[in-house]
Amino acid sequence: MSEKIADDEWEWYIGQLFAKLIEKVHKGKLKNVVELAPGFRYKVAFALKEFNFNGNIYVIDTNLEVLEYVKEKYLKLLPEANIICINSTFRNSFEMIPQEFDLFLSNHSIDDMIIAEYMEKVYTNNLGNDDFKDILSKAWVELGKDKEMKETIINNVYLSFKKFFEEKKIETIIMSQYKSNLYFKDKFTEMDEITENCFNKIKQLIQMDNENINKILKFYPFGEDDERYNGRYLLDNTQNAKNWIVSCQHYVNMV
Repeated sequence: MSEKIADDEWEWYIGQLFAKLIEKVHKGKLKNVVELAPGFRYKVAFALKEFNFNGNIYVIDTNLEVLEYVKEKYLKLLPEANIICINSTFRNSFEMIPQEFDLFLSNHSIDDMIIAEYMEKVYTNNLGNDDFKDILSKAWVELGKDKEMKETIINNVYLSFKKFFEEKKIETIIMSQYKSNLYFKDKFTEMDEITENCFNKIKQLIQMDNENINKILKFYPFGEDDERYNGRYLLDNTQNAKNWIVSCQHYVNMV
């Protein structure tokens, strides 16, 4: 399956989780939003659609084709919004976005940032190709064997977020990093372990009320009787505070 083909129901579902968190956590109007690394996806647009968003959204991605896709897709869902595309790595984008803004959103970007740093230009150049999944899977296996490289990349990604949170004044931060079954399922655990390690380091940078977030996430966008809730897959994974970073008027825990 091409990376460009998204499951519309899943996009809507994750968008509902973001929307619920924004509704309950963010205070004030939404005028300026920053999104990091959407890929060929539009979950955040579904979230902002719930608020009839008509402000500025700065979308950061290293791939120009992604940004073209996002702009077209987002304008259909958010016709009154101003979509500002920033073709850059995260750490090089800081000067291209406002110093102060209302909302920072990122869905499942940490794994992409880790493997993109490991693969360098190979990642950006192949994103969206039909064989991208195989290329990516091979790269994760290689990285999983290189302990020194893993530690270096995790620290580099962590330090990028630390610098960002310290330099910018952000009203609300909402990030997700739930387990993905796209590549290995249970055959190769290193991808999840590496990503979780990095995500948890970043999570330590902010103050977060996990109990409150779990209460917010305990709702049923598909309906309470849906088998995905009965099996607890969603409530244990995508709707679990351990897989989110959520903070309003946070600030960096300088430890």
